[in-house]
Amino acid sequence: MTSVLELDYTLLEPSPLDGLVVSVIRMTSGGLPDANLLVGDQAYHYDRSYPIKGHSAVLPRYLSEQVATGKKPLLIERPDRFYVYFAV
Repeated sequence: MTSVLELDYTLLEPSPLDGLVVSVIRMTSGGLPDANLLVGDQAYHYDRSYPIKGHSAVLPRYLSEQVATGKKPLLIERPDRFYVYFAV
């Protein structure tokens, strides 16, 4: 059985990221997010993570490439990493 972490859509915050505006949920406490999320009625699946320090060179480019192919990203911000999810 696959677990799904359900989050309220009111937790979504728009965040500018090198020309993109990406939805972010800040989870600065608690356990790690699951591989599958449900935010409101939108399902997301985990893709990868990036350290918060030093992400500025790689993460925006990766997200831009994915958005160009039609993917809808969501970032979960933890104290030390960004977890990248895409809508399914």
